[in-house]
Amino acid sequence: MQRELVERLFAIYREPVYRFLRRLLRDAAVAEELAQDTFVRALGASYRADGRERAWIFQIARNLARDHVRSAALRQAGQRVEEPASMPDRPAVVDLNAAIAGLSDDDREVFLMRELGGLSYEEIADASGFTPDAVRSRLHRTRLTLRAALAEPANPLRRVRS
Repeated sequence: MQRELVERLFAIYREPVYRFLRRLLRDAAVAEELAQDTFVRALGASYRADGRERAWIFQIARNLARDHVRSAALRQAGQRVEEPASMPDRPAVVDLNAAIAGLSDDDREVFLMRELGGLSYEEIADASGFTPDAVRSRLHRTRLTLRAALAEPANPLRRVRS
């Protein structure tokens, strides 16, 4: 039964989990590995299907990402993760990535679960440990922060002077 559930969840959520991890960690190879590990971990877990499978899967992915960041920080203190060469070097993408990277870990995770994972507020609450009201508040505040950051480009040379 558990194997069938995980296989079904893999078919449905592999791509959204990968996108979430890719954006969160900014490393395609690590995101792919952790996406696979998410479902391997789910296979070994005991879970009752109660309609919250998506939140459960994203919670596993989030926890694996946090563990990875902690262990990577211990191994490579101070080393910055670079964008892969396949990422287009457009100013708007660079500004958006910088704005998202500037968010707190919790705000970035909640934002990416909503925007890339498509999780509902309740599912994000289940995955993150926040209340649904706290998720709403974080998302609202995060969107305002991102709008403000994107309204003022990071590179002053791109500003148009009148």
